[in-house]
Amino acid sequence: MNKISIFLLITFVLFSCNTATSPDTMAAPAASAKDTLTYAYKATYSSDITVPGNPLNAQKVLRVWKMFETANIQAMKPYFADSVQYDDARGMHFFGPTDKLLAYAKSDIDGLDSMRFDIVAWQSAHVNDKNEDWVNIWSKERRYGKNGGKADTVLMQENWKVKDGKVISFDQYVAKQ
Repeated sequence: MNKISIFLLITFVLFSCNTATSPDTMAAPAASAKDTLTYAYKATYSSDITVPGNPLNAQKVLRVWKMFETANIQAMKPYFADSVQYDDARGMHFFGPTDKLLAYAKSDIDGLDSMRFDIVAWQSAHVNDKNEDWVNIWSKERRYGKNGGKADTVLMQENWKVKDGKVISFDQYVAKQ
């Protein structure tokens, strides 16, 4: 009698634990829902953003980060458009040919013994009303100056705009740790 009870219990549990969901009862993704909330502010740029965007953009931008970290500056060139805009955290504004930006990057990395990024998170996004693709990256950057120079660690956030698979602009924000 004990074996029959166990068999019936196991059979009952197996048949009652059907977790399959039919396509008709699946909820629509939250991203497709129309936002009808009222907010205390209106975005000056956009609030019509789809996340995630194209993950290939994030892959490309993270490759550029790795190339910078490993001082492989010339390998970065195919990832950029012919002209690039860059605003760094110190207030420098650059707009010009990629070759000049890469020369600036080389002089920056040449002044270091080493550098390391600890990537906290990244996100690809598509700004719908502007038809733009962005990659946002949050990290901790550790720089070590030449010849035993002082180590510097900052928390960093960068926004990279990608068009037709190439970086056309990026900006940077840092906070000392």
